[in-house]
Amino acid sequence: MRVAIIGTGALGCLLGARLATHAEVCVLGSWPHGVDAINKRGICVEANGVVETVQVSAGVDPQQFASVTVAVLAVKSWQSERAARLAAGVLAPDGLAVTLQNGLGNLEKLAKCVGAERAVAGVTTQGATLLAPGYVRYGGGGETCFALCASTRARLQKLAALFEAAGFPARLTVELEGLLWGKLAISAGINALTALLSIPNGELLSRPDASEIMLAAARETEAVATALGVEMPFDASEEVSKVAASTGSNFSSMMQDMLRGAPTEIDAINCAIAREAVRH
Repeated sequence: MRVAIIGTGALGCLLGARLATHAEVCVLGSWPHGVDAINKRGICVEANGVVETVQVSAGVDPQQFASVTVAVLAVKSWQSERAARLAAGVLAPDGLAVTLQNGLGNLEKLAKCVGAERAVAGVTTQGATLLAPGYVRYGGGGETCFALCASTRARLQKLAALFEAAGFPARLTVELEGLLWGKLAISAGINALTALLSIPNGELLSRPDASEIMLAAARETEAVATALGVEMPFDASEEVSKVAASTGSNFSSMMQDMLRGAPTEIDAINCAIAREAVRH
């Protein structure tokens, strides 16, 4: 299987390195430092104090690489349009483009560029922290789920098997929307607050005012999902507390963006939920 990872950030590097030991992988991105670092020394993944380096080809032009079976979007939501164009440029006619991004609206942007029949939504809880260009620390995580439909079943089964071989539990589901909104509730409760307060996830639980807002944001997300007819996979306020505790020492991706002075995903997460609330 030939796979293109779109994105040279934390998740893109993690996926690129782990999948490259089981498939033919290239990484496409727009960050010159990230692309250069990967081409010079490979992708470094630090896990449990051990650093593994995997050689992967990287570039900014999809014409550098042969057509791929699967293109995986692993960029921030504000980069979706550009990432979708890269995916369209490298994807084989019968290939699939899969978004594993946070927030709402990414699938629609991808489908507009590659065609609805080649666009697939996914949700992952795998996490990593970018320590330097092409160098990430693995933060662990649970399942990666792909939205199932009859026309893509066989191809997605192969992709799920590849993720499993790389050490990422994966499955196909017809209930992806609930999982997406579940992750959205957790992101809405944790990411923006940790970014505003410049604190690790776990500290939200030790600050009563912050904890109250975190729970309220998760409950609000759940209420909007209910208005949309989406069945949540768990009680949002309970789950957001569990995640804040289990990732206590982690810095959220939005906080990392703030520290780097980069755009955040606030518009695709908290603001998108508020827009849906107004619409209903």
